[in-house]
Amino acid sequence: MRKVFKTIFLGFLFLLIFFGCGKRKNPLQMTVDQGGIFEISIDTAFTLINNVLGDPFGRTLLVYLPPGYQEGVSKNYKYPVLILLHGFKENGSSYDHYYRIKTTADQMISSGEIQPMVIVMPDGSGRFGGSFFTNSVYEDSSVFAGKYEDYVTRELLSWVLYDFGTAMRGINYKVTTRDSTHIDTTRIEVKDTVCAADTTKHPPGCLGDSTKVLTHIFMIIDTLHIPVIDTTVTVSDSILLQQNLGISGHGNGGYGALRIATDYPLTFGSVSVMSAPLDFDSLLNLIPAFMDSNGVNRQTGQGYHQINPDPDRLDRLSSLFFAMAVAFSPHEPSNPDLSTFFKLTPSGKGVDLPFDSLSRTVTAVWNKWLDADLKTRILRIPSSDTSLNHLKIYIDCGDPGEFGFKDQALAFYNSLPAVIRNNTTLQIYSGYPGYPALENSFIYDRLREVLKFHSDHFTAP
Repeated sequence: MRKVFKTIFLGFLFLLIFFGCGKRKNPLQMTVDQGGIFEISIDTAFTLINNVLGDPFGRTLLVYLPPGYQEGVSKNYKYPVLILLHGFKENGSSYDHYYRIKTTADQMISSGEIQPMVIVMPDGSGRFGGSFFTNSVYEDSSVFAGKYEDYVTRELLSWVLYDFGTAMRGINYKVTTRDSTHIDTTRIEVKDTVCAADTTKHPPGCLGDSTKVLTHIFMIIDTLHIPVIDTTVTVSDSILLQQNLGISGHGNGGYGALRIATDYPLTFGSVSVMSAPLDFDSLLNLIPAFMDSNGVNRQTGQGYHQINPDPDRLDRLSSLFFAMAVAFSPHEPSNPDLSTFFKLTPSGKGVDLPFDSLSRTVTAVWNKWLDADLKTRILRIPSSDTSLNHLKIYIDCGDPGEFGFKDQALAFYNSLPAVIRNNTTLQIYSGYPGYPALENSFIYDRLREVLKFHSDHFTAP
């Protein structure tokens, strides 16, 4: 009898729990509105054509649109914009595929942690894993591997921000959504407009520089509903840009973000950097590891000129050095010094490494790298130049980091002039046992800090 009673009681208790839990709402559950990610296929990025390495000049651009986007459009809401540059050995889609930027941004916007924003993720990948989003050019400014900084600042910004019209021929952009949102798929065809030879007589849409790298997506402005600035940038326009435009990146994209923000101080108001090369002096400590990984005898130098710069055969460190050489030290065709030269193309085009077979720095090449070194570039700014005083900077890096990036972040931060350092936040974070904090391992987590940083410095609508 007791057994029967016990069975009935347990059955009643099960039904009570089942139905009670079925009706009770979880107080911790949050409804997350869905944003969307668009892919924009760019048939021709004009700053990347004619590169000697044969890297593609057709690129894919990812654009994240926040939850409530369509309602915002109907109310003429103007969204701030974050340009997000990818890391080494990655491309623009990495933030979507690997780091789940959409999920993170959707959650943070829905919870009120950050304000709605448009996030633009361009592709700056190159043969050796990264372009550092800089202009890879010869001394006469002709293209070597592509003008990636111009791609971001001339083409990308004009596509996303400005309403000039277009001055290039026959460019098609296919805009598609890959998410189950209500945002329509749109195909945009840019009309032809020819720039006049006399730059004073350019039709609307011509910037007037020799490359004719001009705006293309004036029609996308109506789709994205982001702040539009007139072609004539006034002081108030610059302030509006700074208040609504930020740039971020990690690894080689972190370098590119900080370089672009400091090269264009009237454009960006905030910049964030995750695990990036910020102090090239520290890279000299990696030369022995480079030599060892490529079988070079460090005492005699034997094997140095036999290094095969095949991207498929190089390890990650060697790829980093060659990618930096592509970005910062293309070999000048007229230079007879071949002591650190490595051929990259059948036609004989190549790069110079900044150290020779005995690990000694080569002054002429190393000076090119120092010209690109962010610590050096900022220290060279005259004290009378206050153009960076407004810029809000966020830097983080893992401990121990990769390629000495932690030490580079510390050296960079400590070298900053006081007025810039006062506007700079530095965070060093640790990993877990068996899961060290390297360049890529914690980007998913760090993106939350990055998005919050930029949101805090965007002007609230």
